Amino acid sequence: MSTVDELIATARQNEVIARNLFDIEVAIMNITTCSEFFARLVDLVQEKFEIEYAWIALTDTPANNHFINAAQKIEREDLLQTVSMIDFLHATQSTKEPVLVNRELKRLRALIPGPLKKTLASVAILPLIVESKIVGALILGTAEQGRYDPRKDSFFLKQLSVKVSISLACVWARERISFLATRDPLTMLRNRRELEESLDQELSRHARQRENLAVMFIDCDDFKIVNDTFGHDVGDLYLKHVASHLDELTRKSDLAFRFAGDEFVVLLPNQSQEGAEIISARIREHLLNTPLKVEDKEIPVVISYGVISTESMQKVDARLLLKRADERLYEMKKLKPSARNKDLSQPA
Repeated sequence: MSTVDELIATARQNEVIARNLFDIEVAIMNITTCSEFFARLVDLVQEKFEIEYAWIALTDTPANNHFINAAQKIEREDLLQTVSMIDFLHATQSTKEPVLVNRELKRLRALIPGPLKKTLASVAILPLIVESKIVGALILGTAEQGRYDPRKDSFFLKQLSVKVSISLACVWARERISFLATRDPLTMLRNRRELEESLDQELSRHARQRENLAVMFIDCDDFKIVNDTFGHDVGDLYLKHVASHLDELTRKSDLAFRFAGDEFVVLLPNQSQEGAEIISARIREHLLNTPLKVEDKEIPVVISYGVISTESMQKVDARLLLKRADERLYEMKKLKPSARNKDLSQPA
């Protein structure tokens, strides 16, 4: 039977654990991005509970791509371990409860980073559950075999698992709402409102660092014909086709936007007039050579563009940049023969 002193010591220890759990919950509940959430969580858990190793294991399912991409943004090789759902369920025995293991860790190999496989003597796996689905786990590891003995009470570990899961779901929801607020719902490119903010930011950087900024204005020449000939569903596919290729053909630092209707804008930071013209011509040529395929038809994708770089202007502001690029776009369109009589309905 426990003595009074032992009961008091246990109560104090539990109070410390509860306080640490509360501190972690407060620290992570207002984080706005998943990448920051994962990094901060691991640091806090190691600090508060004096744990040698902690990392995130995520199942490599398509539904988890957002979480995996977020974790991969963190420049820490020891933070993320991706694992197949089959291996994850095998390691956790398909339970949503914390799993403590201190013998025969071989069945956990898929969940443990390579450098730690020979180091760990006990492991605690805390499931992360978002929208009632297991997306992975927060995993704690140590070289101390007795720390995560399966016979120990896992009450506080379950509390941590639940708190982390709820906070992660909230962060994911906030990030998703923020993402959708800046995106065009059809193409998922950034929207016009985001263009205005991004252009102001890039011009501010241009003023500070004296780097060029180019703006490319794009218009789809035959979009009305495509809509009239094949219907609005194919018209939507046409716009999504253009958008996906703009994303593929531009640099990570470039920003593509749907401006309105069949018009797109691309911001090209640190790009000269000549360089921007070359990039625009390549995009146009690529789209010409990559028609939209719908059933047995190949629908040509033809664009006009106008490009302006800050190096070509004496006075620079957002409105003027867009206006000049738009003017050059229509100069190109005027030089082209009318496409009104084209027959796009024939199979390839």
